[in-house]
Amino acid sequence: MPVKVAIVGATGLVGQEARRLARELLAPHAVELVLFASTPRQLEDGTQVFALEESEALLASCDYILNAANAEQAEWLAKRLGPQQLLVDNSSAFRMDAGVPLVVPEVNPSALTSIPKRIVANPNCTAAILCVALKPLQKFGLERVVVSTYQAASGAGITGLQELEAQLERWKEPVAAWPTAVFGEPLLMNVLSHNSRVRAETEAFGALYNDEEWKMVEETRKMLGQSDLWISATCARVPVKRAHTESVTVDLKIDVPLATLREVFRSAAGVSYVDVPEERKFPSSQRAQDQDLVLVGRLRKDATQPKTLHMFISGDQLRKGAASNALQIIRHHLESP
Repeated sequence: MPVKVAIVGATGLVGQEARRLARELLAPHAVELVLFASTPRQLEDGTQVFALEESEALLASCDYILNAANAEQAEWLAKRLGPQQLLVDNSSAFRMDAGVPLVVPEVNPSALTSIPKRIVANPNCTAAILCVALKPLQKFGLERVVVSTYQAASGAGITGLQELEAQLERWKEPVAAWPTAVFGEPLLMNVLSHNSRVRAETEAFGALYNDEEWKMVEETRKMLGQSDLWISATCARVPVKRAHTESVTVDLKIDVPLATLREVFRSAAGVSYVDVPEERKFPSSQRAQDQDLVLVGRLRKDATQPKTLHMFISGDQLRKGAASNALQIIRHHLESP
């Protein structure tokens, strides 16, 4: 019997990616995909997409539910989970719930040994990419992490990508005529502070961070199991369609030779070490897209602090930051004893 995997939000960017990759990433298991969206439709290849709230019996027949929709939808799904079902949720609904594992399989697979609520949370895309790069360094002791992100338009969903594409089509027109509903101002030929809400100055924790930055702080701590990790993030949007890039500074507890660090990254799960200065070959959004490895490069020691290192990383946020990671969680669960 094939494993039945429901994809909720199947017509959005993450849902489309999950549909495209499911059979590849869940192989050798036979998979039957059941697609759901807010309204029924038939795709160009003839595949039927069902209206979720009209098809609860069909949803109940699925073994796994991959939620590629929003947090409200995740909460609706959680209330309807059967005793043999597992919800892998890509929204922010349950990420910081103490009873829900927040998982990147290359980082903390042991978190999947206990799933009391039958829900596993998929992390924020920037936090997932960051943690894949930080995990190999944890053996040397992580004291502080400072990260700046350069995030693609597609991280804002299909409407964010469409807005950038519309600006590209109209780039010869006056800037005032460009659509800006998603990002608030033109993204094309611009770099913006991330478009998420800025937290109030009166917030007890995370005051004046935007929500994306604070997700990185909290989720990174949870995945690495370091609740006291000093971490600060500054998140930006750049006019790139796909794949996020991050500039990362890490304070280690000990001084580690660069040669050792290079070998650690070359052998790390989920990492591709890309650092060839003589060829100007380093991580980039173009190199990172359409794969599941996180690219790590520009590795160097701080000029004055020997325990501090800097690196540049890139990852495909639609794959490793979302759809692929969710599918890898399902595969790990399928193959667990």
